[in-house]
Amino acid sequence: MARMMLRPALLNIRRQTVKWIIVHHTAEYYQRPENKIDNPKYQMQSIFDGVLERKDGDVNYHYVIEKIKEDYVAIVTRPTVYLCEWDDIPININKRAVHVAILGSYDLKLPEKRLYDVLAYRILNPMLKIYGLSPARIKFHREVSENEITCPGGNVDKERVITSVRKFVIK
Repeated sequence: MARMMLRPALLNIRRQTVKWIIVHHTAEYYQRPENKIDNPKYQMQSIFDGVLERKDGDVNYHYVIEKIKEDYVAIVTRPTVYLCEWDDIPININKRAVHVAILGSYDLKLPEKRLYDVLAYRILNPMLKIYGLSPARIKFHREVSENEITCPGGNVDKERVITSVRKFVIK
């Protein structure tokens, strides 16, 4: 089991309502090679180890989706009451965002249909319902970044994400 450093004193508390859900991948997270490619073996330990090495307060995503054995699992990594810190995202967006990451590099790998469905069913749709948001409020990191990036990977298709979200609408 992963040992996490829980140091909320290092984190900023969310003071405004959520207006955005930002989707990332973990390809560049702490520059650890094991974060670049997802495989059926549990890999979140590497993410948690990076947090411990850098002495950060917590993982810089609210949720991470990882493929473990035959299926994808949504893992809560930072409570949504705390902000994630992304210097390349304008503060007016970042302070009102929930951050979701897909473990691996989707510049190198094609996402499976099941990944889109788990992302929509387990994370995106509940967040849209909780915060009263429309699917238009789902953004890819590359859409809101002030830098030239591909995150969550050039192979992740926004239309497929939205189609999966519509498939699992919570009424």
